Amino acid sequence: MIARRNLLRLVGTAAGAAVLAPFLSRLGRADTPAYPRFVFFVEGNGFEPVTVLSPSTRAALDASMAMPVGTDRYWPRRYQHTAPIETSGDLDQAIALADLGPLAAKTAVLLGLSSKITGGGHTTYHGVLSSTRTSGRRPAGETIDAHLSRLPMLTGTAFDALRLGYASAFHYPGANLDFGTCALEAGVAVPLVRDPRHAFDMLFGVATDRPSFDRAGRILDFAREDVNRTLAAFPSSSPERVKLERYLASIEANLQSRMRLEAAVSSLPTLPPSPSATRTPEDIYTVLSAQAAHIATALQGGLTNVAVLGIGTGYDFDTFYGSDHRPRHDTCHQSETSPMLADYLHMQTRRQMAVMIELARQLEAIPERGATLLDHTVLVYIGDNGETHHASADEFPIVLMGGGALGLRTGNRSLVYPGLGEFSRGHRQVSNLWNTLGHLACEDLDAFGGERLGGGTRSAEGPLTELLG
Repeated sequence: MIARRNLLRLVGTAAGAAVLAPFLSRLGRADTPAYPRFVFFVEGNGFEPVTVLSPSTRAALDASMAMPVGTDRYWPRRYQHTAPIETSGDLDQAIALADLGPLAAKTAVLLGLSSKITGGGHTTYHGVLSSTRTSGRRPAGETIDAHLSRLPMLTGTAFDALRLGYASAFHYPGANLDFGTCALEAGVAVPLVRDPRHAFDMLFGVATDRPSFDRAGRILDFAREDVNRTLAAFPSSSPERVKLERYLASIEANLQSRMRLEAAVSSLPTLPPSPSATRTPEDIYTVLSAQAAHIATALQGGLTNVAVLGIGTGYDFDTFYGSDHRPRHDTCHQSETSPMLADYLHMQTRRQMAVMIELARQLEAIPERGATLLDHTVLVYIGDNGETHHASADEFPIVLMGGGALGLRTGNRSLVYPGLGEFSRGHRQVSNLWNTLGHLACEDLDAFGGERLGGGTRSAEGPLTELLG
């Protein structure tokens, strides 16, 4: 841990005190403030809705459709209902949710949401989190994690958002960053850190490798001094001066983030274990668990209020499971005629979902303002392209956990919205979910994404009112 005297030295200047005032005021209070946090789990190359279909929801859909769900992989395309179907009480009997236990009461499943603007396919890249279409691997807009992290009540942390991921060490050796999932704005992708060792160092190196942390800080100090000296040589109207001023602002922001990080990490009671230095091609669930532990600690310590965990997303959708290095995409193809492989894929979704459930358990164990940290955090599990490996973007199944103290109504419920045949009537889209999250953070997100009313792309504005208490 960082010595308390170092923390006091850090804030001994007026600048340091100003930067850290919001954090230190929270640190000094017996109860923490009520503000939202958001975590997005994004599964690559298909998240099949049958994995979160509870028995009661299946029965309700069978009663509403001309043909029952049965074993048809594409049953969501046959929706006929004209108003949301709601069932409750048996989420833990769905394939991927069998590990919920008592957390079923703080979980909801959404079915029927589309996002045609993203294009579907093998992956929508940045599209699922931005409700826009990536073209040529270039994002068309900011992703929801970037937007939420900029809201006034969520700023002031060391990291605006923590973006972590996983990609196969067998299929993608040595590739540590994924630029295909998140974006700060149109044309500006921001990476997921896929190696948990690098993520650990980024988050907690101030405590575990102080010399390196200080050395990086000195480099930034020198850079700031050099820029300030150079600025004196340029007139106020010079284009070069404008560039230097932007560079200086970036350096200052980095230094302020380092100050917040040092203060936050110094307050943590414990750090998560440092991940193993050895990565093997079979380590998917070890990596995911380590990345989720980083997120849990970061949320608890106030290092960030927004996080993303990508699971073989973006460019790296063809990840694999098992020691036989089975490519996911090929397995998805083969599973269309093999019930055994279909079950195999569904079990992998359950194991991935278990990582989110374990994170939820950790947050549920942390008290906050008469509730728990989970009650002030919304966990979202979504596929990055929709319902199958070659998705049409007609259906994006979603699992939500937590958020009760923010006004999110989960309650062991499934909600099935009308299909695309009810467009502009009862049908709703993924962008309506992003609007719902905005409402939990006191902002209307009608303008978020690329869909618009009147243009045949947006079914309806507003949040999913069925989720708001």
